Amino acid sequence: MYLERLYTEPKTFEPVKFKPGINFIFGKKEKSTQSKRSLNNIGKSTFLDLLDFALLSNYNKSNKRLFAAYNKGYLKEKTVILDFKIANTEYTIKRSFDNPNKDILFSKNNTKLAPYTLKELKTALCNIIFKKDNYSGHFSDQWLRKLTPFFLKIHKYKKEAFTDPLRYIKEINETELNQYHLFLMDINNTISHENFKYQNALKNIEPAITGIKAFFEEKYDLSLSDTKQATITSNINKLQREYEELDKAIRSFKLQENYAVDEKKADEYTAKIKQLWFENYSDKKRIESYDNSVKFDDTRIQTKRVEQLYKEFNILLAENVKKTLDETIKFKKDLISSRKEFISNEITELKKSIDKRKKEINEIENKRKKIFDFLSNEKAIEDLSEAHYRLTEKKNELSELKGKVDIYRDLKKEQTEIEVEIKKLEVKALEFETEISNYTYKLSNIIHETYNAIYPELKNTTSIFDIGSTSKQSKIAISFLENSTMFGKGKNNVRTLIYDISVLFNSMYKNLNAPRFLVHDGIFDGVDKAQFVHLYEYLENKSREFESNGQEFQYILTYNQEGKLTEEFGNSDKVSNEKIEYEAILTLTPSNKLLGNF
Repeated sequence: MYLERLYTEPKTFEPVKFKPGINFIFGKKEKSTQSKRSLNNIGKSTFLDLLDFALLSNYNKSNKRLFAAYNKGYLKEKTVILDFKIANTEYTIKRSFDNPNKDILFSKNNTKLAPYTLKELKTALCNIIFKKDNYSGHFSDQWLRKLTPFFLKIHKYKKEAFTDPLRYIKEINETELNQYHLFLMDINNTISHENFKYQNALKNIEPAITGIKAFFEEKYDLSLSDTKQATITSNINKLQREYEELDKAIRSFKLQENYAVDEKKADEYTAKIKQLWFENYSDKKRIESYDNSVKFDDTRIQTKRVEQLYKEFNILLAENVKKTLDETIKFKKDLISSRKEFISNEITELKKSIDKRKKEINEIENKRKKIFDFLSNEKAIEDLSEAHYRLTEKKNELSELKGKVDIYRDLKKEQTEIEVEIKKLEVKALEFETEISNYTYKLSNIIHETYNAIYPELKNTTSIFDIGSTSKQSKIAISFLENSTMFGKGKNNVRTLIYDISVLFNSMYKNLNAPRFLVHDGIFDGVDKAQFVHLYEYLENKSREFESNGQEFQYILTYNQEGKLTEEFGNSDKVSNEKIEYEAILTLTPSNKLLGNF
């Protein structure tokens, strides 16, 4: 991947064209201004943030500069456009600040820009920029924002920069980062990837196991260990027996074991009362049915009116109809009268039966009451309620205890299985150390070359780089200039310089699918002038060397004319202020900031 151009629409600054070799983003001191006027906050790091934004970095409050610029209106309704190429294929990304996660536009070889979501384009870009067809280790198309930060080291607001070249993402631990480092070096990262997965699984299991242990310690005063498993099992068995005995006692309701009462008689009284209540209910329903059956009377027909209706047609027919109706009504009245008498007798008998049963119910209730009064006096009813309460508590406690123990055993089993797999990886790591020794040696030579170019006066032939097995959580350790004290104040900056450049050149020697650019923001703060001059010369030579083989790389760095290096670079023709300004791809001053007054 080779960067070509970065700009905004509508135009905020002139399009910046990247070039082969060293690309300076230069903070220039204005002679017309006070010499102590700061060259910070003029937009150098913000420009790199825009590059990172175009390469789909997360856009939120953690990116202080861009977020503040947007909130103050400098980036509203703005779109960042990045042109880059991979081999002979041209690509363009357009990403707006108003809607940074949706409708990002992407095109290939000047075809029509197509919309992508952030997630979709991250996946696509990761494959385009990093995927290697013949790589023997693990690669994920979700790694875009895990790998690109290696190539874009931008000093974040109020955060310490360049503390460790191997911890290029400070929020991620060594166990995870190792798989990315090995991938970028083109070394099989299977062991590191598998170890990261297992360590993550352990990390998720351990809090759950700790929580269950705390439960047993607090509730049962037991230490949940292998030696205490028998005690816990004994507690479960004891609870199970208590639950079963209590449940059995309640089901049989044998209170006579504690109280000399006729429990059976009380049950019979209750059953008899229920039967009598049911019979009374049935008889009341029958009475209600009888009452409803005699309420409707259809004998109140006025036969005279019927006769008058028929007379309009035939007088004789009218008289016959009236006569027939009168006879029918008389018969029906006689029948109803007879039925009412029958029903009345039936209702009277039913009411007598109901009253009789009521008396019987009262008598039985009095007898039952004597039994329950006795039980109440002896606290039997309270004991029964307490028994039910205790049964529920026992059941809940048993379920909880069994559940916790089952979960604990499952977690311990899973934990043990994972630890066994990690132990296997430790053995593989020892073999891996031998397998990659030749490759590590070749990579070490590139690192030595870079180191000796920057420090020609301190040529080093001892081991300053190694990859090997370790007993630490990462299982594989990458060692790089860890014990050196020769760098002074700029130690970590130079370590990062050497390591990053070496990994970049290694990918070029092997012609890997990877970025051909490297961004360092403020890395020369605290670094001696001589080392900067040596690096400049080294990169110029390497640029010519790679160019002769048809390859190009870009080293993009920020530099202030007045800074911590020295007030001036000196009389060196190689890196004078005038030459840097002439070669710079972007020059900013206190009165010519990237985003105007921001």
